[in-house]
Amino acid sequence: MKMQSSLMVYPNQKTQKSLTLNEILLYINKAYWKKKPYKFQNWGNWLHRMSPYVGKIKPAMAYWLIKIASKEGQVILDPFCGIGTIPLEADLLGRRGIGVDLNPYAFSISRAKFDRTPIEEQLKWLDSVKLDISKISINDCSPFMKKFYHPNTLKEIIFLRDLMIQQKKYFLLGCLLGIIHGHRPGHLSAVTSLVIPFEPKAKAEYKEVIPRLKDKVKRMYKDGFPLKTDGKVFLGDARKLPLEDASVDLVISSPPYFNTLDYVNDNKLRLEFLGYDEDKKEELKKWLIQGKDDYLGEMYKVGLELKRVIKKKGICIFVLGDLHTGKKVINTAEEVKKIYETIGFKTYGIIEDVMPKNKCIPSIYKRLKMDRILVMTNG
Repeated sequence: MKMQSSLMVYPNQKTQKSLTLNEILLYINKAYWKKKPYKFQNWGNWLHRMSPYVGKIKPAMAYWLIKIASKEGQVILDPFCGIGTIPLEADLLGRRGIGVDLNPYAFSISRAKFDRTPIEEQLKWLDSVKLDISKISINDCSPFMKKFYHPNTLKEIIFLRDLMIQQKKYFLLGCLLGIIHGHRPGHLSAVTSLVIPFEPKAKAEYKEVIPRLKDKVKRMYKDGFPLKTDGKVFLGDARKLPLEDASVDLVISSPPYFNTLDYVNDNKLRLEFLGYDEDKKEELKKWLIQGKDDYLGEMYKVGLELKRVIKKKGICIFVLGDLHTGKKVINTAEEVKKIYETIGFKTYGIIEDVMPKNKCIPSIYKRLKMDRILVMTNG
């Protein structure tokens, strides 16, 4: 397998020297992730496509923010890592990527990307599985879940899921979650959305799981990646980070969108496969930071933890989306900036990153959307 190389060094630089904050702001303003070849949806290592997630940062943007604001060997933390885009890209660029997330599905995919063995071992394990579904019951599966699968497909999925968890085959579990539902022949469900599991309109046909899973594994290894890694992900809370004081050089993160996305219901089917029934999903919602009423207060608690773990003068970069409530637009970056300055962070800039318009939405409903890149330092 070929290894992914760094595709480009800093503009006009031949060495990995540290940039000044003014230079960092200058290069972020250039938005290289919007230029060829980075602007294309499929840019980046195939591992990034293990499984979908709502509101995730694009690999190309993660790549450029890491390249611009850090150098090799530094520790980069994403306290809201989702499916691990930033920790993985940091790892591929020779940094130590650390990710934390409270969502069990997001954590499962992030962990899978750092559970690395040669592809031959992954395929050999799948070939060795004695798939026996005669004792598998789907009586405990929810009616919602059953709508997506032929009974025998569902039994095969459950058998493999349980075996992978028992034998700690986390990479393969991540690949399985990635093909649980979608609209392509390689997906295991009746035709539905790849990201959000809308109820299928057609009856599910039987789909053999292991051949599709092997094809998925081969795609994940297509670009290659280092088998050895110092990267680490945690199922944990950004308000109580499992890290030592002053242990992080740089934070790059796209925190949860302010009262915009539902990170539980949008991933409800994959969460069900991980054992989260309706009660557990409702309990998880209470812990996630996304509600309108308490968002800023909870982000303040995150800021206290970040101040503890980031080194003095270390950089914190947040990619934040605006909150639209009717005709009113709340600039989330400005609101977060205000509360973080009370903690002791210093703001160096807020850079607008206008998002492309969705061609599927009629023009009369379109509105300008943008992310804002908030750049701060710890003191």
